[in-house]
Amino acid sequence: MVRRFCVSIGAKTIKELSSSINKAIDLSDFLEIRFDFLKQSEIPFSMKIIESIKSRSVFTLRSQEHQGKFKGNELERLKLVKMLYDANPMLLDVEYETIIADHSLNNYMKDKSNVLISWHNFSSTPSDDYLEKKIYDMKKISNNIKLVTMATNVTDSLRLLNLYEKFKDINLITFAMGDCGILSRILCTFYGSPFTYASLVKSIAPGQLSVIEMRRIYDRINKYFFDNVITNKDILHNR
Repeated sequence: MVRRFCVSIGAKTIKELSSSINKAIDLSDFLEIRFDFLKQSEIPFSMKIIESIKSRSVFTLRSQEHQGKFKGNELERLKLVKMLYDANPMLLDVEYETIIADHSLNNYMKDKSNVLISWHNFSSTPSDDYLEKKIYDMKKISNNIKLVTMATNVTDSLRLLNLYEKFKDINLITFAMGDCGILSRILCTFYGSPFTYASLVKSIAPGQLSVIEMRRIYDRINKYFFDNVITNKDILHNR
């Protein structure tokens, strides 16, 4: 079984960023660099540190309006988002609301092949019709889509996982936050997500497990299926 983990790094200093990358690099397939955790003045200087790993990184600069940590104004944030786009990471996470509200940003990012359009609902999981309409609107901008909601029950997690079957033509990342969403975080890669997010140690999103916890769970799943496949083959062979 192939592990596909993306470790979210929310470092508050450049020194911490460098240390966190060194710790996460061998534990994960991909890295999400949460630039909004850094001081605004340090973001340009941090680019030297992430240069060697940008090809396997998701760059994210989340505003406080979108539950992020960036404390500057929106014009300052958009200027930095353009800088991150120019750095050409594996993926640049840009909120759906941000890109439809700012035509200059939309026009600036002419090639959106590495733009990850994201949409979050931090309070609930809307109806299936609403979610599907949202994805149809998002895919007009990019083929890479991240849709995340808050699960209030396990059914919410299952509804999000069902979206993978309905949208096979896009690179979809969808799962639910909160305790009831943990199931979807674990299973989303089995349904078609290119990766699932994990923390290095402390979670930076509701319901996010650490990469060590994720690795243990995946190893147990792998062992279960491997043992059962071998057992079933033995049974068939001995008939």
